[in-house]
Amino acid sequence: MQQPGEFSAVRQVHGDRRLAAVVERTGATAGLRGLPGPPGGRPALQRVVLAVNATPTTRGVTLRVRSPEGRVTGLQLADGPITVGRTAPDHTPDVNLEPDPQRWVGRLHCTLDVVDGGWSVTDNASVNGTLLRTLGGRTERLVGRRRLRHGDTLLVLGDMSPEGEPLYWELTLLDPHTTQPAPFEPPPAVPVRGPSLRYDWVEARAYRCDSDGETAVSGLRPQGHQLLRYMVGRSSNGAAVACGHEELITALWGSSEEWPPSRSYTRADLAGVVRAVRRSIEADPSAPRLLETVTGIGYRLNVHPADEAGDGR
Repeated sequence: MQQPGEFSAVRQVHGDRRLAAVVERTGATAGLRGLPGPPGGRPALQRVVLAVNATPTTRGVTLRVRSPEGRVTGLQLADGPITVGRTAPDHTPDVNLEPDPQRWVGRLHCTLDVVDGGWSVTDNASVNGTLLRTLGGRTERLVGRRRLRHGDTLLVLGDMSPEGEPLYWELTLLDPHTTQPAPFEPPPAVPVRGPSLRYDWVEARAYRCDSDGETAVSGLRPQGHQLLRYMVGRSSNGAAVACGHEELITALWGSSEEWPPSRSYTRADLAGVVRAVRRSIEADPSAPRLLETVTGIGYRLNVHPADEAGDGR
């Protein structure tokens, strides 16, 4: 018999690179954040349809999403990236954190990716940030990319109570098959960081930073420098920054009113600049890890924290 609070996937549909999961949850709303249970004390039943733009290959990992009002849904994770944010006219995230009455959730607030066989999360330089609460109870602001463990919870500010208390969206990774650290020997606190880019603003030079050290980048053209300078300038605290297509087009060529007569700039023009930049900064331009594509949004640059410490400015 299914116990209150358990998830059960009752239908999965595969096709067209989409996974649709109908998830049932019993007892999901009773007694949460002041929400009354159903009459007669019978367990509540919530049925939601969730769609993920990914090919399902990983198994048994669930993202439990709890709204500020206490609604709980579950999303079975497949391959990343999984986008988290709010809807926009040209974008619907995989995990939609709405309603968002204060508009505190970013359009592309954070992203979940599979890195080296495990799930990691990146805050995309969101205005209001993302908090990470570990299973041990420690809460800290997410900076850059972090590896997630079973029971880790992402906190995204969604609203405020009448008393002024923050109310969060809570996204908890449930991966029961992961290896747990032994209680008698705490794991070393080693931040998980992939390759990143450092930009020296004074000398106008870019550097690729990875496990092998720092490598100077050569071959960047003026528009490549312009693109990197804009995206690095949008980052904060060494966080990866995601910028939309239209935002980057404006950064490179100005607003449409400034364009020459009978000339327009499109995503294809932007993609040409991005390809040229990748040929210079990426170790393998065919598998970019510094300047990544965010499907349906634009591009994400993984920025080295030295840029936020004032180095090279």
